[in-house]
Formats: sequence, C-alpha cells, structure tokens
Amino acid sequence: MLSRARWLHIAAGAVLCGLWAGSLVGQEPRNRASEDPRPLTDRVRADVDETSLRWLGIARVRYSIPLEFSAGGGAILARMPASHDCATFCEYRGFVAQVEPGSAGGQLGVGYARVIAANKPRSAFLNNVYVGWSARAVLVRTWGDSELDPARQTLAGFEGQFALPRISFNVGVLRRVSSAHEGADRYVYTAGIGWGF
Repeated sequence: MLSRARWLHIAAGAVLCGLWAGSLVGQEPRNRASEDPRPLTDRVRADVDETSLRWLGIARVRYSIPLEFSAGGGAILARMPASHDCATFCEYRGFVAQVEPGSAGGQLGVGYARVIAANKPRSAFLNNVYVGWSARAVLVRTWGDSELDPARQTLAGFEGQFALPRISFNVGVLRRVSSAHEGADRYVYTAGIGWGF
C-alpha cells in the first residue's frame, strides 16, 4: 500500500500537470500565414515574380557512334529564384537545345534537362556540372567517312545523357529517315563518352 505522503506527491504532480496542460490548451496556435495580411493569391504571385527565366550556354566534346569526334554547343533555359547567384551551385531544370557537328556527321537535339551545376559570376556558360541528365529528341545527318551503310543518310530518334563532374555518357536509338538500299540497317544504336554537357 502507498503511504499518505506518497499519495500527496502523486496528487500534487497531477494538479501541476493539469495546470500546465491547461495553459497550453488555452494558447491560440500561431499561423505564420495568418500574419501576412495579403491574400493567398497575392503571396503566390509574389513568389512567382521573384523568379527569373535564365539561360546558360552548354558545351561538350565527345566520341560517339555515328558522329565519331564531335563538338557541340547549345543552351539550357530554366526558371530560377532571382536571388540565387549560383556561384556555389544551382539546380537547372528546363528546355535544352544543342547543335553538334562531328567528323562523320552532325546532330541537332532538343529536350529536357536537369543539371546541378555552378557558373562563374558574369559567365554565360555552365562551368562546373556536378551531376545531370537529359532526354532529347535528335536529328542526325551523316557524311564523310561514316561507317553507316550508306555513309550519307538522315536519322531521327532519342538520346539520353548522364553527366558526372567533367565526364558524360550518352546512349540512344535512331531510325533511318532517308531512303537507302534494302539491306541498310533501319535502326542505329548510339553510344558515346565525352567531356561537358
């Protein structure tokens, strides 16, 4: 059996806990959104207005099939918070376009990219790509000493690219668009490795 002193301690503790809980229940919860007198639509519009549409140049050199040695240049267009200077890093998500002439053909690609990168102040190019990927629709025209049969043909398809610091990999599939002899391959599988994005 509990002693009378023990019962008094338990009762006193219960009263103190009840008083403390009552003071918490009596307080009104604070809602930070309610402190802002503007309507919700105005607050959302202000957040959108604080972003800017930015474009930055991208470049890569690579060896791939069927272009062989090639160098490409293009741009990525993404909406970013206006306050970010991206000197350390930023995440760019948006439209990407690139033109890439090579020793055995040329390629035009458009699609979507997601890149975590940094750029130097006042630089128009992404200087340091930490990680990124893109999915592009591509149009390829081969020429010169292309190993395809026939050497000159037009192909269209899709290419995926994955990039790590200073290195990128790409794979894709192309379908012959231009007419050729009956024995020509209808599909061409592409792969490459290079530097840049």
